Formats: sequence, C-alpha cells, structure tokens
Amino acid sequence: MKITSSTTPLVATLALLIGAKLVSAQTPAGTARAGGTAMLVGLPSEAAWQDFAFLAAVAASSKANEGVPLVLATSMDGTLPPEIVNFLARRNPGRIVRVGGAGQEDPTATQLEASNAVAAACVLSRSFFDQSAFVVSCADDDYSGALAGAVIAAREGAPLLFAQGAVLPEATRAEVARLGAKKVLYVGSLAVAGKELAGASCERLVEPTEAARWLQARGRTVDYLAVAAPADRAMGLRRKLSLSAAVLAAGRKGAIGLLGTSDEVTTDFDAARGDIATSLGPLANGLEHLCLAAGPDMIPMAVVAGTGAGIDTDPPSDLEYGNIDADPFVELAVGRFVAEDAAAGALLAARSLAYEHLFAPKAGGTLALAEWERAWAPLFANVGFAKPTLHEGGKPFTQDSPLASATAIVHSAHSSWLQLGETYMHDSRVLLAPCLVETGGCSPAALDSDPQQRSVALRLLRNGAVGFVGSVRRAVAQHELYRTEFWNAVLAGRSLGQANRHALNRALVACLARDEDKRAVLRYQLLNAAFYGDPALVLHLPSKPRTRTASAEIRGREVVVRAPAEWSRVEHYAPPDWKYEASPAIHGWRGAGVGVESSWDAANRRNHEVLVYTAEVRTERAVTGLTALDQPAAPTGWDGRYFVDEHPDGTRSVYFRVQLVDFDMSTGKVREKLERLRLRLQ
Repeated sequence: MKITSSTTPLVATLALLIGAKLVSAQTPAGTARAGGTAMLVGLPSEAAWQDFAFLAAVAASSKANEGVPLVLATSMDGTLPPEIVNFLARRNPGRIVRVGGAGQEDPTATQLEASNAVAAACVLSRSFFDQSAFVVSCADDDYSGALAGAVIAAREGAPLLFAQGAVLPEATRAEVARLGAKKVLYVGSLAVAGKELAGASCERLVEPTEAARWLQARGRTVDYLAVAAPADRAMGLRRKLSLSAAVLAAGRKGAIGLLGTSDEVTTDFDAARGDIATSLGPLANGLEHLCLAAGPDMIPMAVVAGTGAGIDTDPPSDLEYGNIDADPFVELAVGRFVAEDAAAGALLAARSLAYEHLFAPKAGGTLALAEWERAWAPLFANVGFAKPTLHEGGKPFTQDSPLASATAIVHSAHSSWLQLGETYMHDSRVLLAPCLVETGGCSPAALDSDPQQRSVALRLLRNGAVGFVGSVRRAVAQHELYRTEFWNAVLAGRSLGQANRHALNRALVACLARDEDKRAVLRYQLLNAAFYGDPALVLHLPSKPRTRTASAEIRGREVVVRAPAEWSRVEHYAPPDWKYEASPAIHGWRGAGVGVESSWDAANRRNHEVLVYTAEVRTERAVTGLTALDQPAAPTGWDGRYFVDEHPDGTRSVYFRVQLVDFDMSTGKVREKLERLRLRLQ
C-alpha cells in the first residue's frame, strides 16, 4: 500500500484545474459547513473490481462524514471533468481521497492504492476505522450482495470487506482481527459458504433482497427505499446507476431494494411493480420515499394503452409505483433517479446529499423564468425569493447568465428531448448552481425517443441541477394543474418526491371529478408528468411563507376551507402562434396553495384558467359523505364531489375541490371571491 498526502488548499487547486473565473462565478461566497472527506473512485465502463471498491468507499465515506457518504466516480485516468470540479469547489471538502491508485499524480488528494476489491476494502478500512465491533462481508463476485452489504455497513457505521469468491483471504481475516470485530455479517453468496472466524461470531443474510427487513428488525428506521437493478452493472443504456442507489440509501438512512439479478433484467412493468411491492411489504406503514434508481430499460415505466388521447404516443409513467393499495391514489413520494452515466449518477447523488452544504449561510434564493413564463414571481416572493430574472430566448443562456446561478428555473416554450426551447441544449457545457428545473414544454423528459440516447433533462442534471420536472410526451394546457400543484408543495417546504405525489393526487382528483376515462386529456397529462432526481431532496427556500396559504382544517367532523391571505394579479405571455388579439393583455390571478386548471379556449385563442383549491383532510373516522354548510355565489364553492384515499396506517385522506375566485381574463376583474367555506363530514 502506498499513501501520499498534501495540504495544498483544495479549492484553490481546483480553481487552477478548471479556471478561476468559472469556479468563482459558480461558487457562492462563504460556502456553508465545508469539510469532510470526498472519495474519488475510477470506474471503467465495463464491469470491474472497481465497482466493489466504490461500494466499500460508500461505507468508509459514511464513517468519515457522519453518516452521509460523499463518493464520486471518475474516468480511469483520473481526469476530473468541469462538473465534478465545480461541485468539489462548492462542497469544499477538507480532504480528497483517491481510491485504487488510478490516474494522474494529484497534489490535492490522498492516494489509496489497490489492485483488486479485497485490497481496496482493506485499505479503506485501515484508513477510516480504528476499530469496529461489527463488520459486513460479501464475495467480490456477488454484486447484489455488495450493494446490500454497502448500505448495511454504512448504516451500522461498519466497514465492508470482501472475500475472493467463497474464500475469505488472509488480508480480510487480518483486517477483521485488527478491527477487534465481535460479529461478521455475511451477505449474499458468502452467507452460504462463509466460514466461522476465531474471535468473531457469524451472522448470515443469504438473500440481499432482505436487507431492508434486516435493518428494520434491528430497530433502524427505513422511510426511504432506493430500488436498483443489479444487471445495470453490465447491461443497459445508462450503466451502474445501482451504485448511486447504494449512496442514496445510505445517505438518506434508508435501504436498498433489488429488482432482478446481476444477469437478469425485469422488463415487464407489472412484474417489476410486483417485485418492488414485495420488497415494500413490511415497510409500508413507515415508508415515505421511493427512489427508482435506473433508466426505464432497467426499471420499466408503465404504458397504459390508449392514453395518448390523440395527442401523442401513449406516455410511459412511474405513477403506479407509488400506488401501493387498491385505491387509485399515490401513497409514496416517488421519483426516478436517472443520469447520463455512472459518473453523472454518482455526482448527482453526491450533490443531492450535500445540497444544503452548497449554499452560503443565510443564502437567499433566486428564481429564473424562461421564455413564455411570467406568472410565478408572487408565489416565490411569498417565501423570500428575489425578483426573478427573465431569459426571453433567442439563444441558449451562457455561463455568465443569471440563470446559471439560479435556485429554481421555471420554463415554458416549444421543446423536445434535445432542447429546452431556446434556453438549454442536450449537449450544453454551461454549468448550473444546484437548482430545480421545471418546464411546461413538450417532451423534454422523454428517455425513449432518441436513438443516440441524448437528453436535455439528463444534461441539466449532469451540469448542476438537482431535479428535473417535465413531460415525457407532448404537453397540453391541462399540464398547468400538475405544474402549479407541484410548486405549491415545493414552496410549502415539502420534498421533491412529496411534491410529485401532491401534484399527481390533485391531478387525479380532477380526473375523478370529471369522470374522465383513460382517453381524456387530463388523464393523459397525469401520466405525462415526470420527476427525475432524489425524491427526498427539499429545495432551499429563503424564508417561511410570509402570508397564509390556502388551507383546509378539520375539527371533529367540521372542515373549514380558507382562501390564501393574498391574491396576486399576473399577466401572461401570449406565444406568437396563438395569434391572440382579443385584449391588450391576458390576465390571471395567483394565490399560494391554489392550483390552476388550464384548457385551450379556441374562441379566444388563449388558454382559459380556473383556480381550484384541492383540499385534503386526514381523519381516523370512517367517511360516508360530505355536506356543504355554506352556499356561496356561483361559480365559487365546492363542486359537490369528494374522494377517499385509504392509508396503510388505518387513516384516510378526504379530497374535495373548491373554487375560491372567479375572474375575467381579458380585464383581470374579479367577479366573485370566497374567503371561507364550511363543510361537514358524514
């Protein structure tokens, strides 16, 4: 083993590597809570021992960073691309460790040399564990076992060590002895063949798919499940995202679920959903976030025939993965974690877990609107965002644009999987601040439409974004309900996965209230919506809401709905192809917590908006009816329908819709407004 180290200031050296101007432009002054250890592992594109070294680094990095791993994948020559340099400059770790000895001499890093998985795991253990009463071990040819073992080791604060096939080599035995281990957990194939060790008792977990149950049985909370497809190590279009699943499961204090085997892919959606549901089994009452960490060729999306509604081909959807009971509502905060390749996936996982470290103390928030968007400023201002910057299009923004340092980018314009209108391209090299990007454009979230697998969504996630929200097929005006409800939840402080669930369920309520079948446009847009990223990430908000948002409160059987404290009038942009001439401006109104239903108004050549608050109240009582106690002037008030979502813990949510304001879009004049509405549950 060879270890070299340097005390060269890391950020200064990184700035020299990429160019001081770029790093300084992209790095906020006074980065918060810097420090810790970043580990870099060179990964080849094919299956190799370095994959196991990466997983051993997950356990070691968790130990070094107070339970939150910080592991990045690099090319085999050790070169750091601009997006990794940018991240490291923002994160500002106190130490960088390169594992495996690959690559160039690096004065900023400690080098841990190894030529196989056993050696890599041992040197990581020696470097980061003075002692450990508990050790996890698996075979260096059992990838599924190593994925499960890495998460268990990370959560238990223990090292992950390897056997050579069924044989525990002397190096591993010696390391177990040095650690003073009292118990060794054998995971996977090694659990069958592993031998007892002198001085340490042996526990066996034969099935890696049982890792979540193992953690739960030992009193570990599991409210986050990252589902991986072990076959992506050697198969698929976007390989080794399973490594990122292990990072996220460890960092979110969750567990990993395995779909298929190392040489078998589950391509049928119903089979995949069934296998994942089996993994969820005992976790259902406490599980909140479900992360699908693979491309759709490894963890398939559902395609419901006939939902294209004459607009586009039937949209593939992840919605049903979040539905774990008999009713149609989404129970889990689901999101798909996907990236261009293994290195981009590891970077996105690291960025997601380190997200709050990437902002200066007491940092504000910046909103960027792009192309057709104009109406979002009041809602963001309510949680402390500054006046937004506007990118009007014409050409994609450049590195010196304010959009490159935005906290959130809201976009709408004609788009595709290759481009976000005239804002960002699939091959862009412009680096971003850690931002959430959401768009109303057509097809930017499509992952199955380009023969060369190009994707503007995945390029944004590679270059700095932490989440992407958009349509997988062509979008229609009805997409506005999902969009506004998603942002309502994000701006209320919910995680991105919870915001996705919030928006999906409210769009579903709209479908049910209209008795829509699968061929209707709201149903199409419900399935068309996609969220990519870590579902547990919570967007940085500068402040709590400054004014009251729309709300529904239950007391006994009485429910009181209240309008938001403030309404804001906005003006919409009319795209040239609308040929709108009916009035000097198109007006709308916005209120915190209120959704916007939109549909094409052919007579007036613009979208028509109706503002609807979808109330959700949770109760332990059985519900057989809902009655309005107040009768406001039409069209405001309750629409007369309600829907019940049963939960695994025996409670239930009651959903119903209330129109709180009616207005003229040509003049902006409010015709009716409702401040409060009382209803009673039966």
